[in-house]
Amino acid sequence: MSALSFSSFHAISRQQVSRTPEVLTGIFAPDVNLASWQRPADPIISAYCAQLAFAMPLKRIVTTATVQADIAAALPDAPGKAELLADIALQCEMFSCLMDCQQLGLRLETLSKPMCPKFHTDHLVCRLVCTYQGPGTEWQGDSPADHKQATPFAVTLLKGSGWEGNEQQAIVHRSPASDLPRVLLTLDPM
Repeated sequence: MSALSFSSFHAISRQQVSRTPEVLTGIFAPDVNLASWQRPADPIISAYCAQLAFAMPLKRIVTTATVQADIAAALPDAPGKAELLADIALQCEMFSCLMDCQQLGLRLETLSKPMCPKFHTDHLVCRLVCTYQGPGTEWQGDSPADHKQATPFAVTLLKGSGWEGNEQQAIVHRSPASDLPRVLLTLDPM
């Protein structure tokens, strides 16, 4: 198999973006390297996330049955906490079902600067990314000059080079080039 450059793989890889959650199943198509459910923001969760300031990122290995209990104590009590926990649990359930795994690596953190400001690919099977506050993840579309961005609250699946058959077609993405604070959730199948 010959190696493909970033500029050549865009001709055979595509991204699916929709306002319905069914788009997430599109990640299984061999020529799809990103699927994004662009859902509306929840004002209650947004208000809660505006108050979050983690000293350290919250990192846990969770299951769908235990995720709310596993992270509840680490989050401050305030209006919107229950809604955020329920939303995280929903995303864990969806991602666990899609990836057919029992455990997920969960990371929830507040970022004050871009975590990965340069375009790159991930060397994993797939990652779920949801930005609750601030600008969403950016990715390259049809060409390296074509940049697209997830909306806040979008549930986005990024297919990495660890996905069998996708070694040369992983989605090229980055943290948004912004210093606005972000509250970011990522999930990785374990």
